Amino acid sequence: MSAAIDFGRRLVIGTPVTPKGLLPSLAGSSFCVSFADPRDLDRVIELVGQDEILLLDNGAFSIWNAKRRGAKLAPRLRFDDFGDYRAAFWTWANTAQDYSPQAIAVIPDVIQGSEEENLLELSWALRGDDSLAWFPERTMSIWHMNESLDFLETQARLMNFVGFGSCSEFDVTGTTQERLAYRARLAEASEVIDQVERDHGRRPWIHLMRGLGVFPEFTRFDSADSTNIAVNHSRHKATHGDDRAAFMKRRTQGHIDAGLAEAEVEVVLSSISNFDDAPVLRPKL
Repeated sequence: MSAAIDFGRRLVIGTPVTPKGLLPSLAGSSFCVSFADPRDLDRVIELVGQDEILLLDNGAFSIWNAKRRGAKLAPRLRFDDFGDYRAAFWTWANTAQDYSPQAIAVIPDVIQGSEEENLLELSWALRGDDSLAWFPERTMSIWHMNESLDFLETQARLMNFVGFGSCSEFDVTGTTQERLAYRARLAEASEVIDQVERDHGRRPWIHLMRGLGVFPEFTRFDSADSTNIAVNHSRHKATHGDDRAAFMKRRTQGHIDAGLAEAEVEVVLSSISNFDDAPVLRPKL
């Protein structure tokens, strides 16, 4: 298969990127900005590519993890209850989406919560005239990989965007056994998405949260994010100077393109996601 075929797969660069002087070298990229640390948001809104995405992460895991470790939270992240956090997040996300048509807001998810609790968060975000989201068509729900495949199917039928979140049993960065389980669970999830497409002739945009490491392998999904560039660019300072972040992006994109070039393709009649014209080809499982 020729890698020249554009399946619109996005490498999403996690922020913040320091020093900020490196950000312009990443102009035209997709980015992820967390509610827990939004310092790069204004600059990233200017730099995100026209056909790329700006993922507005809800920061729920970062806040939960900081509390679990007993770390001190910034005053803006100290909430008396989940409702206060929910309201603050949507105020922030709605404003960003109003400025950026590429911005996708990740609906708050309850870390270690039940499927019922997380379904309720979808309701808060999307419920008609009372919707907290100003742009419900540009929201992403999170399916935690230890949740049921039935819950994934529900989200895939409802949402334009669905993110896959790893967990202790299925951890993309965990032990060998956890990484193998993660890959096996992705294959199961992909079958569910395919069934939704067979039933309805459309499929949601699927994003792998922190899943860039497996993105070249799982060619059927639309995007994946990582903070690898933001965290590790200094390793290449001696050889690439101020181009080091862009160098890492090019290298990572090369891995993604290579994986896609090796994939088999199939003829399709329906769209690969909600927002593309129906392609003639797409990667097989």
